[in-house]
Amino acid sequence: MKRVINFSGGKTSAYMTIHEYKEGDLVIFCDTGREHPKTYKFINDFEAHEGIPVIRLKYEGGFRELLNRKKQVPNNFKRFCTVELKIKTARRYLRSLKIIKYQNIIGFRADEPLRVKRRKKMWKQVEDVFPLYEKGVDKKMINEYWETKPYTLEIPSILGNCTLCFMKGTNAIINILSSYPELADEWIEDEERDKIIGKGHTYFKDVTYKKLKQIAQSQLFKSHDLFEIAPAFDCACTS
Repeated sequence: MKRVINFSGGKTSAYMTIHEYKEGDLVIFCDTGREHPKTYKFINDFEAHEGIPVIRLKYEGGFRELLNRKKQVPNNFKRFCTVELKIKTARRYLRSLKIIKYQNIIGFRADEPLRVKRRKKMWKQVEDVFPLYEKGVDKKMINEYWETKPYTLEIPSILGNCTLCFMKGTNAIINILSSYPELADEWIEDEERDKIIGKGHTYFKDVTYKKLKQIAQSQLFKSHDLFEIAPAFDCACTS
């Protein structure tokens, strides 16, 4: 059975790929187009140092085109972004290669048992496997491993995947924007465009990204170390 390794561009999935890769495996990175520049650098460094090729896929037209087609921004209850930008994009690519039945290798760790338990089987021809979970690999072990390598991901893990994904939660986003206010611009534009082409949806029910940026820039706000911040919710984008 063909093996497909889910590569998110973070330390965990890179560790998994290094330890699980076999000749002939397909290592797939689905680019949302909202990744931090240093994520792309990490992937380049990974390929150069490990000699493992990464297949880079992207939704046709990118993130903004998906919003145009859906006529709204996603949110915690309508997470079509993960499904379209990641899951279905990879699936379409594999089907183009006439790969229907395969083993889907996912980087959920031993300290993420709920993610394994909650994982829903989407296609009967696809077998999900969780090697890090099964082998007892946790976040501490991952971080210790990367301290031994000549390269690493040069940003806090909270900045991985979509830089300001709503699944990270408002607290994390405010802290990110206190250091990187410029990251808010395209997310604010998404919500402004939704007022025109959609129904005025926002990523969060009660607050806009424009407001989150204002809070982050307020003199009353005291930011925290981004390396210590975890996302509020788990997302398949980090698998």
